[in-house]
Amino acid sequence: VGNLLRGAWLEPLSPAAAAGALLALAALVAAATLLLPSAWAGAAARAAIAAEHGATIGRVEAAAPGDQAAAEAAHAIQRAGLEHSLAGRFGRLIEPAVRPLGYDWQIGIGLIGAFAAREVFVSTMGVVYGVGAVDDDTRSLEERMADARRADGTPVWSPLLAVSLMVWFVLAMQCLSTVAVMVRETRSWRWPLIQLAGMNTLAYLAALA
Repeated sequence: VGNLLRGAWLEPLSPAAAAGALLALAALVAAATLLLPSAWAGAAARAAIAAEHGATIGRVEAAAPGDQAAAEAAHAIQRAGLEHSLAGRFGRLIEPAVRPLGYDWQIGIGLIGAFAAREVFVSTMGVVYGVGAVDDDTRSLEERMADARRADGTPVWSPLLAVSLMVWFVLAMQCLSTVAVMVRETRSWRWPLIQLAGMNTLAYLAALA
């Protein structure tokens, strides 16, 4: 079945077109993992989160301009939904592995999304921190990241963590389109997987240092 699908869909395409098709599919899958399961909790749980921020579900849904409490409650509800999504659960699963790098489960989710394409990291962080779509104006995301705190109250983000992330993205093989082209050109998963494991291991050790 795999050979049939590859022959019917990818073989007629150029390497760039095939990589683009796989990249688009990977982006859709990554987005789906951030949203599913959508019904993470009932109305009572969402109402409780809203109450913690001094708002009600009605005010959250109304989203009146200037209603700061409702906005904060909406962000908290979105964050809780993300934490219970497939990506959120996987982020929690890999958190022990990325914790030595100083990353938490939220940054882990960003790294997962970045496997579709590196630039997806920023937009994923926008979803993670509840600011929605992030285009050219990243000020709202910057403010959320600056306010992020760990369980002990220390800031999540620091200059050292930012350098660690840059080292990771310089060395890590985090581009599914590259893997797709390698698989197509070598007609094998062996070397692409070896390169994927080797470069990501090198990136992890360098970021850890």
